[in-house]
Amino acid sequence: YTALYLLPQLLKHKSIYQGLKKTFPDVIRSAAFLTCHCYITCAAHCVLRRLLGHYRAITVAFIPSAIGSLATINIEKYHRQEILAIYMASLALECLYEMAVYRGLIPQLKGGEVVLFSLSSAVLVHFHRNKEVKINDTLDWMMSKLLDCKHQSKPAHQKYLVTRLRERLTDQIDLLITSNFSYPHRSDLCTHEKSCIAHTLDTGLNGLIWGTIIQMCLRLLSSGGSLRQVMRLFARRSDLARVSSFVGAYSASVVALECLFHKAGIKDITPALSGAVSGLLFAIMPEPSGPVALYFFCRAFQGVYKKLIQDKVIPEIPYDTVLLFTLSTAITIHTGVCEPHLMRPSYTAFLNYLTDQRYEQLDRQLINEVMKNTVHRDAPNALR
Repeated sequence: YTALYLLPQLLKHKSIYQGLKKTFPDVIRSAAFLTCHCYITCAAHCVLRRLLGHYRAITVAFIPSAIGSLATINIEKYHRQEILAIYMASLALECLYEMAVYRGLIPQLKGGEVVLFSLSSAVLVHFHRNKEVKINDTLDWMMSKLLDCKHQSKPAHQKYLVTRLRERLTDQIDLLITSNFSYPHRSDLCTHEKSCIAHTLDTGLNGLIWGTIIQMCLRLLSSGGSLRQVMRLFARRSDLARVSSFVGAYSASVVALECLFHKAGIKDITPALSGAVSGLLFAIMPEPSGPVALYFFCRAFQGVYKKLIQDKVIPEIPYDTVLLFTLSTAITIHTGVCEPHLMRPSYTAFLNYLTDQRYEQLDRQLINEVMKNTVHRDAPNALR
């Protein structure tokens, strides 16, 4: 939790001391939530077994996890409850999809994550540009960094070296374009100061830089602070460069398409169209990219839900965040315990680490007997 809370503070240019001072109480609170959740879930599992005298598929993990989630989610702050609910919802959707494919209910959808991200991108860019609804502070900050590229008003000596180089390069390109071509360099609908080409290049370079910075921070925190190890990782793994390339290409594509649509006289649906078409670039993301697409889909759905409530189309569901977290966590933990071959490997490793290797010591033979109509003993990658 320390790394999870400290990273956003560092990205917002706050000192490590200020970040630690602000995040320390949140770290203690989240650790208490996670500890209580584990204890109550395990206790509920044992109590249900004692009361019923036997196991049922739904009492192995689903109901105990739901009880643990419902009893402990209010330990967390409200904004953290929302973040957890959205994250667990994306995991639960992935689990349900894998269950449906494994049972032959639906076919494997090749390229489905690209379509999903494209639709999500259309919704998120539309809400960001029109300021119709505020989905999440961190998401809004990230969208602003990637799509709202503007020159900083600070003196040159107070700017980062990378920022100065990027601004100088795009200024020279803008000067070259405006001095050698006589056609209108931007539409009346465009709000940027430079020519459309220079603005697109500026935004793309900014996205590339931020994509690299975020990845390096994540790798640096996970590697224990070894910058040399992170640099070696970037040099050896091409998938990390592909992620940064996607972020840069996506940012440039959104603003370039907005300029093209503005020149064509299209205004109202420009953000949605630009986001949808640019979202197709998600195809260059390295595997596994499905979890990322699902997370942004959940964020887009959250935005639509808030917009419908804001416009009084639908009523707000009482305790919606608590109910979403409870249901999503129950589905995810049930999958991890009863059908581990369908669980995301990274989350399986997290459960094993969280339980001090006890997760992999579960009696798989007993669970398979309880779930004999659902989980097969020869399921691929099943923990035994």
